[in-house]
Amino acid sequence: MSTVLVVEDSRSQRECISHQLRCSGLNVIQASDGVEALDKIERNYPDLVLLDIVMPQMDGCHVCRLIKANPETRNIPVVFLTGKGQRLALFSRAIDRAEAYVSKPWQPRELLATIKKVLLNANIKFDRASADAWTEYGMLNLSTIELYQSSAEAWTKYSAQIIKLYDTSLAAFEQALAIQPTHSNANKYRNKVQKIRTISLKKLQKNQPCKVCNYYYGKDGINCAVHPAGRPQELCRDRKFN
Repeated sequence: MSTVLVVEDSRSQRECISHQLRCSGLNVIQASDGVEALDKIERNYPDLVLLDIVMPQMDGCHVCRLIKANPETRNIPVVFLTGKGQRLALFSRAIDRAEAYVSKPWQPRELLATIKKVLLNANIKFDRASADAWTEYGMLNLSTIELYQSSAEAWTKYSAQIIKLYDTSLAAFEQALAIQPTHSNANKYRNKVQKIRTISLKKLQKNQPCKVCNYYYGKDGINCAVHPAGRPQELCRDRKFN
């Protein structure tokens, strides 16, 4: 049974698509945004990714670039879900990387036929990647970090994503050096990432909000006893007691 990862930020559309695919005999896993999608791909390695374009945090085009740049996932087929007004953007930015696309509002028969056709033609193979491929993937992750850091809430809202991207890029450069120990770019960027990651972790510690609030606020409907009205916007004064 083939597994399809459905990536769609609209819960109603995500559930509707998932139901249609399950009724057609496919195994389905879900993700509500690009960041979660990359995590699910890493954990589950699906047979196909059905990917919306407009999503929070990271759009579908960027997710597709990361999937296709990663030597371990580049052979996973991608099918885009795109609104009528997004067709031109799809062709100009990502159609060369994806295997197919389906327009919204989708027709169930067309969607299923497209997915089954792509799965039938898929050639998922585990080939040995070059040092250059791993280096390029690491550099793409670094460029993704810049997107997050351009936000005013970079370290209060996206700190976990930024650190994970640093870890992913570092692992990619290590893979490149394992294949070619003398690879100059991989060695240069690995050393750069190691230094920046250390600085970033220190920065994260300084900006880390109250652990009491992090644990209680919104979890199981329980508000923080220290801040019953919700997590404060500024650095929590009670943080030093945690």
